[in-house]
Amino acid sequence: MPFVFSKVVGPTDSAAGTLTAIGSAYVVPPGGPFHIHKLTVGKGNVTNAKENSGIVTVTVTSVDGTYQYAYGNGAGGATNSSNMAAEQIACRIPAPSGSTVTVSITDAENAKDATVAIEFWSGTARVDSYEAGGAGSDASADTELTVGTITVVNRPGRIKQIRFAGSGVVDAKAGSGKLVIDVPGNGLPQEFCIGNGPGGATLSGPAWADVFDVDIGVGKSIIPVNTVITVKLTCAEAMLSATASLAIA
Repeated sequence: MPFVFSKVVGPTDSAAGTLTAIGSAYVVPPGGPFHIHKLTVGKGNVTNAKENSGIVTVTVTSVDGTYQYAYGNGAGGATNSSNMAAEQIACRIPAPSGSTVTVSITDAENAKDATVAIEFWSGTARVDSYEAGGAGSDASADTELTVGTITVVNRPGRIKQIRFAGSGVVDAKAGSGKLVIDVPGNGLPQEFCIGNGPGGATLSGPAWADVFDVDIGVGKSIIPVNTVITVKLTCAEAMLSATASLAIA
């Protein structure tokens, strides 16, 4: 399944907490079958300690499934900030020739000039990905927060990837924490360490989401349709707009 071509949509400013389409919808050209193999997301978010976390959503006409991905960590600094490479998101989304692809983002706070590159590869592939937490919830220090839940509605499978984004951004607060994935029937919840470094009172910067490649089911079996999976977070210090997504195949 080799790389075929890449298409960029945007730039478009996003509005806080609002699903915002980036650029124009794109009609997939002849020559398929294709699938979207990777997204690369860049945006400007640099002043007044704005948070970076959000959800990327992809819809493709004539294609079922859910394709939502957490992205963005950290924040722009109140007076100073920094740049970094655009964030890459692995995905497997069917994109038949003639279908229309729309990429949208829901950001915790307003962002400038969001741009997304869509990589098309040959062949067919599909991995569903569900968001938990929307544009994010704020977590208090040393207090467990339910970031959100997902319901497996499309196909049974196993969790193959976890993405987490959040902003520990003020007064040099630590960014570390524990992420918990609770799958009913799986025994002990699965725990993962997230976050690094402090947010600056006046100096801060963006970072990519925390990503975990895993293989979580119900024991040795797959997770059935209609299972409700809960995502929880406990942080050493306050964290803003925590959100997550789970890829299931």
